[in-house]
Amino acid sequence: MIAPCGLNCGICHETLRKENPCTGCLGPNETKSDYCANHCKISVCDIRQTLPDRFCDQCPQFPCSEMTDKEIWYANTYPMVESLMGNLALIRKEGMEKFLQLEAERWGCPCGGTICVHTGICSGCGKEYTIRKHKE
Repeated sequence: MIAPCGLNCGICHETLRKENPCTGCLGPNETKSDYCANHCKISVCDIRQTLPDRFCDQCPQFPCSEMTDKEIWYANTYPMVESLMGNLALIRKEGMEKFLQLEAERWGCPCGGTICVHTGICSGCGKEYTIRKHKE
């Protein structure tokens, strides 16, 4: 559920919805959100698909304009702060297992639900987390 750009698809409102949840960026197009299936240029990038692993930070053109635009969008638009490039750097430095552990702690609600990066609302109890949380 970690997208090539570094976004954790598991905290997206499309994967957290109760009916027909998105299966993430790397899932089949028929299960993805409209944006991810039809509009995200990163998910269909020809260069990314030739890389030994699927992550954008291994691309010779990293960060491309698509990546930079998405980084700025996620850092400034939603109630919860998210850095896609920071996620990729953390994965490289600490490994995927540690990254996933930190993500579970960061985005997990005490009720057992997941806080949505786009809305700041817990998928389990509906609590609003409107304070912009920076990574520590």
